[in-house]
Amino acid sequence: MPAPIIEISHLAKHYGSLQAVRDLNLTVEQGDIYGFLGPNGAGKSTTIRMMMTLIRPTAGSIKIFGLPLHENRFRILRRVGAIVERPDFYNYLSARRNLELLGRLSGADVSKSNVNRVLGIVGLGERAESRVKTFSHGMKQRLGLAQALINNPDLIVLDEPSTGLDPHGMVHMRDLILELASDHKKTVFLSSHILSEVELTANRMVIINRGKTIIEGSVQELLNAGRLKVTIETTQVQRAVEVVGSTPFGEWIQSSTEQDIIMMLNREDIPSVVSVLATADIPLRAVTPVRSLEEYFISLTRESA
Repeated sequence: MPAPIIEISHLAKHYGSLQAVRDLNLTVEQGDIYGFLGPNGAGKSTTIRMMMTLIRPTAGSIKIFGLPLHENRFRILRRVGAIVERPDFYNYLSARRNLELLGRLSGADVSKSNVNRVLGIVGLGERAESRVKTFSHGMKQRLGLAQALINNPDLIVLDEPSTGLDPHGMVHMRDLILELASDHKKTVFLSSHILSEVELTANRMVIINRGKTIIEGSVQELLNAGRLKVTIETTQVQRAVEVVGSTPFGEWIQSSTEQDIIMMLNREDIPSVVSVLATADIPLRAVTPVRSLEEYFISLTRESA
């Protein structure tokens, strides 16, 4: 079995009495789009800076590609592309020239064919000769992704890649990330505060708070665990509330309108509630269970605060 792409164990970073990261553990497997989530001040940026060897940990270990990071820094970073914080470019130079200059600094292949390749991947092939000062914010974000791809990395680390993008830009960035994993076989480590984008993009995730791992696992498995918000649509809401209210499930009714009832139920209890309503001859239009990443995130970070 191949080694994990990233393996972080008991990682800590202290600044005097401030514990920015205090006991962080996570594992990223090959091919993952891995969501790295936490509230402001949770330690996400500090962790990424340690992963990029910009700062040294106080304690714990980081392995990338199965190798201890600091003992193999240059060997590892040659296989990593990253957008850390806001991409910065020479605005008076073209997109191509920026990639050539920045690529040379990292020893990447800056041949015309390779620059064309990465600009094509991010959808900027037709703007290769345009000055960056003419680019929108979304185009600059995509150029930042092209910079991260110039060395054809195996691992791509993205720190808030959708920040400041409009809805169209967010969709484009999401599609690019999915394409990098599916078509180009890249592993993506995605730090973002836009939870809906992580929910639509990542297959695995970790939620951290106050520098510690709260929970890690498959996005779908985590969202399907525990109670779900269930919307029950019916033409007889009042009767339905009375019927369910007379059962042990009544305590899980959250609210109701003229069209539906909102309940918080364990997944395995949903058929029982439907059966109770059907037995009472209450017509059902739809029963929709959903657990959003936002709700899950808030509940976990509130509990760990």
